[in-house]
Amino acid sequence: MQTSIPEEEVRPLVFLDIDDVLCLNCPYGGSDALEAVAGRHADPESVLREIFAAEAKRALDSLHKEMGGQLRYVISSSWRQAFSREQLERVFRAADIGFVASCLHEKWATPSMLRGLDRLAEIELWLQHHYRGEPFVVLDDDYSGETLTCIDAEDAQPLAARVVLCSVGVGLTVGHLPIIVAALRRPLPRTQLNRLTSRTTRAIASPPLIFHPPEEM
Repeated sequence: MQTSIPEEEVRPLVFLDIDDVLCLNCPYGGSDALEAVAGRHADPESVLREIFAAEAKRALDSLHKEMGGQLRYVISSSWRQAFSREQLERVFRAADIGFVASCLHEKWATPSMLRGLDRLAEIELWLQHHYRGEPFVVLDDDYSGETLTCIDAEDAQPLAARVVLCSVGVGLTVGHLPIIVAALRRPLPRTQLNRLTSRTTRAIASPPLIFHPPEEM
């Protein structure tokens, strides 16, 4: 008999990229945020207050509320390589999306600094080590998440219809929310975890189920 999983451990997961999902590098980017949290920027409060796009923050806040606040976040962004967990928590709170800081997963970041790993491989590796049967979604962008477009679209593929790529320079919008919510409410059978294979052995057949909302939304 399968052991039941505590409720805290089965809260849906959001793999969260930052650049071109939340941060559009206008007027500030990751280097500004790093300078701000390190106390080296002339106006750190302004940087952290304005570091993320207003529409992206509204969309993420709406998602979190739609899911009753019952989400956990795993940072898949390259920011995890430059910032400590405490620094990122400060950024999220100062940018008025403190719920991300409060709901970071215990294993709060995907693996980094491993030669040969790309975004897809990093997420797969995290799942292989820490996945406990939770529904999940991957929020990334067209550029850094390029390898995520190589996902097999067949129904049994665990990541199919669970990847949302934001347009560079546009970021997360409310137009993304329907597919995100659908993914987070759709359980993933534990047996499907066996479908997570290395990128080098994955057959690329039909286009992946990835959602791009109209940019005018």
